[in-house]
Amino acid sequence: MISKNWIYYILLVVFFTACSASHNVPQSQVPNNFINPNITSVFVDQNGNFFPNQWKDKYGQPKGNATRKEFSLMKIAAENGNTDDLTKFENSQLKGFADRVKNKKRIIIFIHGINNNYMESLTNYNKARTLMDLNNQKDEVVNFYWDGLKSNNIFGTAKVWVSATTNSQLAGEYGLRRILNAVNNKEIYIISHSRGAAVVMSALKNPVLNEVEKRIATKHHYLDIQKVEPLKENNNKIYSIMLAPAIGVKDFKEDDGSFKVFSDQLKSISSTINNTDFVLGKGKTGILSSSFTSTDFGFNPETFEEISKQYQLCDYTDFTGQKSHNFKDYITNPKFKEILRKFKLAK
Repeated sequence: MISKNWIYYILLVVFFTACSASHNVPQSQVPNNFINPNITSVFVDQNGNFFPNQWKDKYGQPKGNATRKEFSLMKIAAENGNTDDLTKFENSQLKGFADRVKNKKRIIIFIHGINNNYMESLTNYNKARTLMDLNNQKDEVVNFYWDGLKSNNIFGTAKVWVSATTNSQLAGEYGLRRILNAVNNKEIYIISHSRGAAVVMSALKNPVLNEVEKRIATKHHYLDIQKVEPLKENNNKIYSIMLAPAIGVKDFKEDDGSFKVFSDQLKSISSTINNTDFVLGKGKTGILSSSFTSTDFGFNPETFEEISKQYQLCDYTDFTGQKSHNFKDYITNPKFKEILRKFKLAK
């Protein structure tokens, strides 16, 4: 008789060998740009590096079947002797962003989850923006894109989830954090969906990476994980709005098990709770349901309460009854408008 462990192992092999996933890369050759009057596009790879102009000509197109060991701009740049060019471009973009928002009061940042491509995310960002009362002179909108991978079938989605978990952490630690560090004295509203919440968490405080993740980051992506710049104390006010957050207690803890201490700039974490969201529940009866990174923060009220006891800045809106996990369905739910009203962002 075949044991359950062997069945589990066989299924994992099938998932990771037979199911394809593709990298979420830009369609434009100038993906990091400023669109007048008040939209900034930020597109980073799985390590949080900014895609430069004419990126495809310089770095090539990633393979059709994505793996955790590629597609890394920094690795390709290092092997081609172009790291200075990549760094110079990134610094130029950050300076341009800082100059652009110098006289603005609020910055609204949209962050998608896994299994999304550029057009899907842009459509959702545009829809969310139509619900908001934005001033072109005082508000800047940042459309943030990261490599959450993309699959067209349910089995590939399992592969996407496992691989994109680390991507979300590095995209936050090395990508989003640099955006936050580029500005000061701003009100910053970060609206994330699903695993995009991990991008936010990792930008606020370094994520805990396991040994395999550290080895891949160092060996295959040429990241120096010891030299990442911390979140600067720039007198910003940061408000995190998490729709269907696919994170758990682990995302709030340090390597020693203690709860993280966040910057005083973080003023609130406003989450949704939805125990009818099947994706967040990971199909509780499924054989692989216990193997993936926890998503209980947006699913289980008890998990939310455990975390909120540690931080007096947490609150939630009950979305129970909505079965869909899609970003589109969360932002078109009337309760999202209630959240926007609370932060004085709604029309």
